Amino acid sequence: MATEDETATTMTNEEKIQAEIEKAKDMKISEMKMKLMAKGVLTSNFIEKDEFIRAYAEAMVKDEASGTSSGLKGLKQNDNGDEEGGEEECITEGLPPYIKLRVEKLKDINTEREELTKQYLAERAALEAKFQRLSEPLYERRKEIILGKMDDEIASAGETEESGAGAEGEEMDRGIPMFWACAIQQMPVTQGMVSEKDIKCLGYLEDIKCFNYENGEGFKLEFYFAANDYFENSVLTKSYDVPNLLLADEPILKNVQGCEIEWKGNNSLTHVEVTKQQRGTGKNAGQVRTVTKKVGCDSFFNFFTPPVMPNLETMDEEECIRVETEFDDDYDVAQSFRSHIIPKAIEWFAGDAMEKELEAAMEGMEL
Repeated sequence: MATEDETATTMTNEEKIQAEIEKAKDMKISEMKMKLMAKGVLTSNFIEKDEFIRAYAEAMVKDEASGTSSGLKGLKQNDNGDEEGGEEECITEGLPPYIKLRVEKLKDINTEREELTKQYLAERAALEAKFQRLSEPLYERRKEIILGKMDDEIASAGETEESGAGAEGEEMDRGIPMFWACAIQQMPVTQGMVSEKDIKCLGYLEDIKCFNYENGEGFKLEFYFAANDYFENSVLTKSYDVPNLLLADEPILKNVQGCEIEWKGNNSLTHVEVTKQQRGTGKNAGQVRTVTKKVGCDSFFNFFTPPVMPNLETMDEEECIRVETEFDDDYDVAQSFRSHIIPKAIEWFAGDAMEKELEAAMEGMEL
């Protein structure tokens, strides 16, 4: 008689997923979320429970195939080390033999579809890479205009109604000052992140780039800054590992990595120093000492510090929901840069993008 492990090795990927779905149907969403978190995977923006269960099952099967447990095994077993729920009866067990044969044929077809999906993802990743390469020269020309490197060429070519001549003796700005700061503040998802103190610093932002991973399972954002009085970094980065990035499914975040900002002196925009006086007690009664500590404050630059996963042993359901919300919001910001601000920066700067999105929404179209 075949063991459970031997049976598992003969199952197709879809059969394994369906088996995980059956197990998950009696579980609470919060329990599934915590299991995903235990292996470093967070799900994002699910509307229906069935969608979440499907994504959960796929993650479990992929985790098993990779041979990693990431603490998940301990969560799946009870105190006696037995699997919770026992063996699940296959849904096709009670079907007549002739129908089982037809079901098996459908499974064979589905296996073929899975192979086509793999081919599709590989070809799409290659196409995305080609599109990225073709777009780079356009983005480079955009950067040169923003930084003022093409001012004379544009003026001499008569591409502006006013040739660039200002009032007599007036010094003209080069390029388009505060271009990215304005674009970021026009996008609804990002505008609330920018504090008044951030605006001047964002004026040093020269370019924003997005690089998709070659395997199509994630992307990296890069923010390029001119030399400034705020931090030493010339580039600030944020990376996202998203195994199903090219699929229509809801995103599954596997990992998020930010960068450390090397603030100059007391010019940090994410923390402020608070000084207060403390009166001594006991032997030091009557003495007063000055204590200074750093306190976090709202800033766009907090984006480069990803949400922190708390200790799973002390995390309750409410904490689980809070953490997932933080990761959801963070990913929304990343996608706003990747899919909107970077490719359509001039539309957001000029204020045209929101109007176009509203028109598209009214027409039931997707941009």
